[in-house]
Amino acid sequence: MPPDPTQPADRSEILLEHLVEALPQLILCKDLEGRFTFANQRFCQELGQPLEGIIGRTDFDFFPRDLAEKYRRDDRRVLETGAVLDVVEEHVTPRGETIFVQVMKSPLRGRDGVIFGLQGIFWDVTERMRAELLLKEQNITLQQLARSEREAHEALKSAQSRMVQTEKLASLGQLVAGVAHEINNPLAFVANNVAVLERDVRDMITLIGLYREHAQPGADTAALEGQIAALAQDLELDYAVTNLPRLIERTREGLKRIERIVKDLRLFARVDEGEWNEVDLNPGVDSSIYLVRGYARKRGVELDFEPSPLRPLRCRAARLHQVVLNLLMNAIDASPEGGKVVIRTYGEPEGKAVVIEVDDDGPGVAPEIRERIFDPFFTTKPLGQGTGLGLSISYGIVHEHGGTIEVLSSPSGGARFRVRLPHTHDGQSSPPSFAKASNAPEARTP
Repeated sequence: MPPDPTQPADRSEILLEHLVEALPQLILCKDLEGRFTFANQRFCQELGQPLEGIIGRTDFDFFPRDLAEKYRRDDRRVLETGAVLDVVEEHVTPRGETIFVQVMKSPLRGRDGVIFGLQGIFWDVTERMRAELLLKEQNITLQQLARSEREAHEALKSAQSRMVQTEKLASLGQLVAGVAHEINNPLAFVANNVAVLERDVRDMITLIGLYREHAQPGADTAALEGQIAALAQDLELDYAVTNLPRLIERTREGLKRIERIVKDLRLFARVDEGEWNEVDLNPGVDSSIYLVRGYARKRGVELDFEPSPLRPLRCRAARLHQVVLNLLMNAIDASPEGGKVVIRTYGEPEGKAVVIEVDDDGPGVAPEIRERIFDPFFTTKPLGQGTGLGLSISYGIVHEHGGTIEVLSSPSGGARFRVRLPHTHDGQSSPPSFAKASNAPEARTP
């Protein structure tokens, strides 16, 4: 007899039936032997069978044997453990189409709590799985692109480091004659002083030996005194004793000059660019000036340093040392014989930044090339006298420090390169870029 909708129990049955049939999922029930005891119309449509053709039959009647065996194993696990099975798995439809389905199987219990079967709900999630697979593939692609970008970034850093080192070596090639002269001068008088010391000390050792022999009992004192007097006269003993401390002091000063030149060269030429530290830039600028002084003297150019007290700046001092050296070398090369290069440092009001300026007496920078002077490999020097990387690398290093570099020039001649390094930079910027710098064609201030 059909359900009576006027009865509460029958109304619940009708409501449940409508709900099961309205759901988009495929719903089924099985007994303990795996026989179907219920199926909604969506499941019937999937199998292409009426409900009467499904009830009492098993998975082996509708699916390939290996797939039916898998379904049966899953059923047993639910029935034996009482746990819900919630998985996504491949499913082969009776039409032979392979799809992905979300499967939920749970045990059916009577009022006494005893399991008497199971219910299954599943639905097609093929599009979702394909989207997830596509997303996974895209993630893999993105990871590969990110890895390639990191590798390219590291390769770029390595290439830029090699370019920086190449420019250093090129600058050292230009400096070598002046540096050799700066080393040779103190080295020459150190060598002469050592020769004089060697001669005088040798004679003094001989003289001390004669005095010791003279003090021995039974010594021929008359003969020894004659030898002592003759040796003291040859040695000019009074002058030698007076001159000895001065000779040692001058030798020490010469060695200190050589030591400073070598120290400055090591600071400039080292591959290690140094860490970020709080540094007073004035000693580094002074060191750069000291290093190029011989080169400037050779070209007949005077160097004048006008430092102002500076607040320590967080920076990579070795890199900024190279910037100053590059600007000094360019200024010396641009200046005529008898010209003058002025280097000044000062802090901006309220301590916002440190400024380094390098002025020269050269012909200035023509307007038509002002926009190109920071381009890589651009140079106005004769072939073989410049790499064209000095200003580009200097721009990159200044950019790394969050600063700016600009050139100010006037038609009357002379150029001023101004480097501004802010105190607010945190030292975390990307590696230096050797791209072109922007520089407004301002008139050079006197």
